[in-house]
Amino acid sequence: MSADRQIAVIGVGLMGHGIALTFAKAGWHVTIADPSDEMLRSAPDRIAESLRLLGASESEASKAVDRVEPCDSVRAAVDGAACVFEAAPERLALKQAIFAEAEEFAPADATLASNTSVIRITKIMEHLKSRRRALGTHWWNPPHMIPLVEIVKTEWTDPAVAEAMHDLLSEAGKAPVMVERDVPGFIGNR
Repeated sequence: MSADRQIAVIGVGLMGHGIALTFAKAGWHVTIADPSDEMLRSAPDRIAESLRLLGASESEASKAVDRVEPCDSVRAAVDGAACVFEAAPERLALKQAIFAEAEEFAPADATLASNTSVIRITKIMEHLKSRRRALGTHWWNPPHMIPLVEIVKTEWTDPAVAEAMHDLLSEAGKAPVMVERDVPGFIGNR
């Protein structure tokens, strides 16, 4: 994935802001959305502060934050995104609603990835029409500091989509591992 491509992050709380930070720091344009106006408005400042705590200069932090674009809806955030990362609270119906909207408005070839640690990816993605492009990415807290990310395949996930996610995460400085089956707890929580 080239540095001029767009990543969307839906939900910018503790995990989502760290996921957005990871990709912005690596040079991607990152669109973000959150149902909380306060979370959305504060995300750039929280990202900048996290970068400073990691030792980034003001210039480096500013450049990364400039790559982050707050959007007022999921629809706006996923428009043009090569990959959509959902980092919403652990509520199945909420995650399913986000993916229904993302599937409708993201490009047809956009990868759809849920960051969850307790809900099976298969349950989250079961109602999608294009399940072959859906998978899980289990990031560890704090996501911008812990290199490990588990890529969780479902029975429907296209292997090429999973490999592309592996490459994307590697390019962003992560240490991805492939989880071949959607099992409770994935690998690290077992």
